[in-house]
Amino acid sequence: MTADTHRSVTHDGPRALAPDEWPLLDRLVSEVFRPEMFHDYPQLFTEANRPNLRVIRDGDRLVTHVGIVTRPATLLGCAVTVAAMGAVATAQEARGRGFGSACVQDAFDHAASRGAHLMYISGGRDLYLRVGCRPVGNDRRYDIVAGSSSAERLRRPNLLVAPASPDDIETLSTIHSTEPVRFVRPREDWVRAMDCTIVMNTPSDFWLVRDRDESIAYLVVHRPDRLRNRPADAPRLLRPVEVGGDREAVAAAIPALLDHYGAQAAEVHVVATDRRLASLLDAVGETYRSEATSGTVRVIDFPGLMERMRPFIGARIGEAEASMLHFEADERPGSARGGFTVRHGSASIRIASHGELSQWLFGAPLTLSGLVTGDSRLAAMLSRALPLPTLWYGINYV
Repeated sequence: MTADTHRSVTHDGPRALAPDEWPLLDRLVSEVFRPEMFHDYPQLFTEANRPNLRVIRDGDRLVTHVGIVTRPATLLGCAVTVAAMGAVATAQEARGRGFGSACVQDAFDHAASRGAHLMYISGGRDLYLRVGCRPVGNDRRYDIVAGSSSAERLRRPNLLVAPASPDDIETLSTIHSTEPVRFVRPREDWVRAMDCTIVMNTPSDFWLVRDRDESIAYLVVHRPDRLRNRPADAPRLLRPVEVGGDREAVAAAIPALLDHYGAQAAEVHVVATDRRLASLLDAVGETYRSEATSGTVRVIDFPGLMERMRPFIGARIGEAEASMLHFEADERPGSARGGFTVRHGSASIRIASHGELSQWLFGAPLTLSGLVTGDSRLAAMLSRALPLPTLWYGINYV
């Protein structure tokens, strides 16, 4: 128990949700967000994930919640562990008492104890920015107008775009497993996503693209008539929120799905590492604007992350040079304090904070300077290996 200096009662936590507290958590997230939260985020709100649901209790109710889901991921062949944070909620009457900040830090510490290297957060509130979370990524957003000449040039008459069903989960998973930058998903993630149909906070449909009898690609798209916070008279918008497989097939599915939904345009987010899809859209004359990946990112364990990424770094600067790099953090994994050092022999560079570290490692839509200090030659050598690949949530959004 921790004494509450604002009131005579005491509060309990941050800690894991207790087995008998599910109704209290349902009440909290329903009040702060919406009553469907348990349905919409089944991979978060499940008994197996209960230790990762971090809460504070004050009296007879839960007043704060921060949920995380931890998954392995692969970044161009390098295996890392990623924690995704979501459903961050504080009851109205408990705000301004530091509960949210305490629970967020507890979530970072808990993720570190589970071996996480990175935290992806589905938001960009000051609560997250204050502890070093930042928007990152040099991604692209293409806005493709239905019926335009560029959209028509994407069509491939020989390809069939058809709805995917739960019977297709093995096929979807197999295609997804070929993606070079991805979350490594258990089958349960697919089952839960297709059962609730909520992907990245919005009702969604799953589509397979077939060439003759072979499924070669898939798309998960928001239903244009169910987009949240969109005026009723706004144009119908098709938004793919996850794609996998053959990129010509993915591109060809866009005009076909525009037709199916009667949408006026498609909003297509292309991650920086998806150069094939970007080149196909560029080739037909589509233009783009730079965009960060979804939400914000913070590094949990800098030395651990960079050890995992050492093969990636070696492929760009050479194995001998990469083997001489040493990565240091001032504080323990999970801590929001301190800075970071990279050493190479007698040379070193310094990154002052988590916020600068995230954007130095993963890039940002705007050109940034002054993120590191120290030896300019070492900084230039490392710049050849950066930015590191960024993940896109898809069905792993929480």
